[in-house]
Amino acid sequence: MSAPADNQAKRTGLSRLVPHLSRRTWVIVLSVFLGLVAAGIAGVSYASYRYGQDHEGRILPGSVIAGVDVGGMSTEEAIEAVRDAIGPQLDRPITISYDSKTWTVTPRELGARSDARSAVRAALNESNDASFVKLMRMRVLGDDLGFEREVAITYPRQGIRGFVKGLAESFDREAREQSIDYSSGWVKFIDARQGRTVKQKATRQDLMDALVDEDDSIELQVATAEPKETDRYDQVLLVRIGENKLYLYQDGKITHDWVVATGLPEYPTPTGEFEVELKRYLPTWVNPAPDTWGADMPESIPPGPGNPLGLRAINWTAPAIRFHGTSATYSLGFNASHGCVRMSNEDVIELYDLIDVGTPIISIEVAPFKPLYGSSSVVDTETTQENQDAGSEGPDDSED
Repeated sequence: MSAPADNQAKRTGLSRLVPHLSRRTWVIVLSVFLGLVAAGIAGVSYASYRYGQDHEGRILPGSVIAGVDVGGMSTEEAIEAVRDAIGPQLDRPITISYDSKTWTVTPRELGARSDARSAVRAALNESNDASFVKLMRMRVLGDDLGFEREVAITYPRQGIRGFVKGLAESFDREAREQSIDYSSGWVKFIDARQGRTVKQKATRQDLMDALVDEDDSIELQVATAEPKETDRYDQVLLVRIGENKLYLYQDGKITHDWVVATGLPEYPTPTGEFEVELKRYLPTWVNPAPDTWGADMPESIPPGPGNPLGLRAINWTAPAIRFHGTSATYSLGFNASHGCVRMSNEDVIELYDLIDVGTPIISIEVAPFKPLYGSSSVVDTETTQENQDAGSEGPDDSED
């Protein structure tokens, strides 16, 4: 078929579809259609432009930081929203414990910080860099920016180091031996205690691990040191001069007390801390000066009720001072000796059986002296023996 015939056929077909439109009319219709398309494109372009203008300085929709939709927000609004969302993570309490002691700290207090501002700035930069086509698709097709980021949290080691150091300064202590305080006139016992030192490096590492792993508790790492002596003061003897009584403390409590005689004002019983140095059973009195002032006295007095030292003698670490029995019981309750502490024979036997060598002795003045002077042979010979025994280093056949 010839070309004119083909064109004729096409026109005939078109005429069948739109039989009443002339060529001129077709031109007009096409022009209108193209104008509408151009207007539509211009409208879309303008709408896209306006969309970008409306979000200028703000983050485009479809931006999520740390699970927070920050689309449409300004920089400061987005930072505040993100920080509010991660706040519980920074403010969660972490408990450090040791026995019954506990300390609590939060990551924020340790100096933990987030990069929320950096993440928001990145979202805003991506919003500002969005292309015209991207804006048009978001405006016309409902697309979003598609920005999503988590927030990183950093834990400065300096903050952890400072916290652990401060904790150690309040917690560390040296081991303490058992001790006593008698400044009140009575014995107060101060218990021995264990020494302890925070293992700072290990504790810092445990705390860092808890921050990273989001654990809520750790055990304080501690090294301990035991006191060398814990039972020195299981028994203590307290002599209260002036009151003229002797007290026995056992395990921190007074269990026995006795009326005693202590030294005259001119021969006072020494004060301070001493110990039981020697226990003497049925001591023998030996005349120290038979050719002079002891010429009228026996060479010795064997053990028994008439012995000036009584039935027991208990030497102090103070020279020439001891607890000992006496038959001069009328002197008990007074200041009557040349420094020794007299007791009834019954009481000194009881004391002898209760205490051990090494028992601490505390001697203090608590009241005015109540002197009792006498010249009986019992008192005189007792005093002589007190002075004689000052040079004795221990019992021998003539004394025990």
